[in-house]
Amino acid sequence: MIYRKLFDWIDGDDACEATAVTLYSAHDPSHDGERDFIIRRVKSLIETGVTIQSIILKYDKPVHRHLPDSCLNDVDDIVNAINGIYDSGETIETMIIEVSIKEHHWT
Repeated sequence: MIYRKLFDWIDGDDACEATAVTLYSAHDPSHDGERDFIIRRVKSLIETGVTIQSIILKYDKPVHRHLPDSCLNDVDDIVNAINGIYDSGETIETMIIEVSIKEHHWT
């Protein structure tokens, strides 16, 4: 895949660094376990150590919800937002997540 080649290219030069990535994640609203899958994916993304800069959740209607900055790196807040969407009868079709992958070099 292109992103693997890109990150290999970046790793080939110690003075080169990627600082941000936008993740596009499509979901199947007809699948019964999709809510749990989305929650597991968000939790595991946070566990990687990235800093989430924005999350946009697109529903099955032409509606989207931009999660507030205050909850972006709090797993419980994100899970509550996802559960709120599903509990209201909506389903998530797409997540667009912008993350910071900047390394923190403490010297």
